[in-house]
Amino acid sequence: MAYLVKISTLISRLCQFIGGISLIIIVLTTMLDVVARYVFKLTGGDFGFTVKGSVEIVSFFMLFALLAAFAAFVERSQIIVDVFTQKMPKAIKGYMMGVFMMGFFVIGVFFTWGLIESAFDAIEFGKVTQDLRISMMPIYLISAFLSVLLAIRSLIESINIFKTGEFFDAEETGA
Repeated sequence: MAYLVKISTLISRLCQFIGGISLIIIVLTTMLDVVARYVFKLTGGDFGFTVKGSVEIVSFFMLFALLAAFAAFVERSQIIVDVFTQKMPKAIKGYMMGVFMMGFFVIGVFFTWGLIESAFDAIEFGKVTQDLRISMMPIYLISAFLSVLLAIRSLIESINIFKTGEFFDAEETGA
């Protein structure tokens, strides 16, 4: 069990890194685009540098950041409504959380399956992004990779909850 927990922690840290890098790219792209537009305005159009495809860059990296965050913090992703759970025994809450984690495992598998199919379609039909004209295949594959990490972490966390009965409880931590 300790081995699975280490794998889950490693995947979580990898996803946190990927999400952090994605957010940095989003911020830098947005800042560069704003500065370039401001310089264009100040020079009356003499300086025409723009960030091509900035909207696409931001939107795709936002996708990566969200998928990475979901995989990194899946065990904390449940919204607990105190009215329904405050009187429940911890064992029942743990069982419910384990079932939710299995649900996230299934969602991760379906995401992966759909994204891999989309990647093959992108290759077969030559799907490209609208502005940058790059293939959609790597975007789909990166998203599928992050979805696989979500599925793996969800499965590990579910097994851990069912085996040990321990889970992240926002009510206890005050989070």
